[in-house]
Amino acid sequence: MCTSLSLGALDGSKFLARTMDFAFELNGRPTFLPQEYKWISSYDKKTYTSDYAVMGTGAKYGSNYMVADGFNEYGLSAAELYFSHAAKYETKPTEGEINLVAEEFILWALGNNKSIEDLKENIKQVHLIESNAGVMGQNQPLHFIFSDATGAIYILEPEGNGLVLQEDKVGVLTNTPDYNWHKTNLANYLGAQTTNFGAKKFGDEEVIPLGQNGTFRLPGGYTAVDRFVRTAFIRNASEAPKDNKQAVNTILHMLDSVTIPRGVNIKDNGESSYTQYQTVLDLTNKIMYFVPYGNRKVYATKMTDDLIKNQKEPKEFPISLDQEFEALN
Repeated sequence: MCTSLSLGALDGSKFLARTMDFAFELNGRPTFLPQEYKWISSYDKKTYTSDYAVMGTGAKYGSNYMVADGFNEYGLSAAELYFSHAAKYETKPTEGEINLVAEEFILWALGNNKSIEDLKENIKQVHLIESNAGVMGQNQPLHFIFSDATGAIYILEPEGNGLVLQEDKVGVLTNTPDYNWHKTNLANYLGAQTTNFGAKKFGDEEVIPLGQNGTFRLPGGYTAVDRFVRTAFIRNASEAPKDNKQAVNTILHMLDSVTIPRGVNIKDNGESSYTQYQTVLDLTNKIMYFVPYGNRKVYATKMTDDLIKNQKEPKEFPISLDQEFEALN
């Protein structure tokens, strides 16, 4: 479970954001990976080298950092979202090409592509393999959302026909079913509106509206379908932010509408699937904003020229998981 959206501000800033909803504790932190970062594929133990620096939510498993969402020094960004019962990977590797397990794909994509146009061409040599060799010990069904400095937004869903990028004109992605199903399903909610419905007569009885009623058709649950519809409506209806700072505030309010408190969504094994963090990626100003579940403080990490030039090793940025307060008296 996860929700992702793209947005632009009136000053030209472009953003990609997400909630990370999961039961397994990922322990993700704001992390910088430098140019020429070397990592080892879980599947075939080959060593790969990233051309470009990456800022994202990272966690170290064994010798590698895994990245669930982030951007690179050219503004290409990505997020991975769960795609259960739908992701179809290749069963055998292709000799001489790049064979990866799904959770390594963002590391390759951000480390070796400047834009979505680059990605369209370079994914022709990449194959996601059905394998339990990944860091989590079992195959992870994933699909991916990408955006770049131009504001273009694309979806990649491995459904057995290779790796194909599809433009996301809605600007939203959640989980199973696939993007095209969610897009078609929006037709069922054309009656949702931001303004009120007026009074109506039933026979001779006039029934007047009781408060705000335009959004009564919006679903309120935490299923992927409900979250997609709700996010698409709110994204489309919200006032356009004037600048990058206002955009971060606006996006966090949007994400709050689909943020899952711990204990509300319990899996069959008794574990709670909840929103472990929210991330807002400013692709124009190269800033990552991070809000952990336990602390509503907004952390910001900027990919500066100095960081790109001089930081030669991975760098994790410290955050507090305990709620912080600002005393006013």
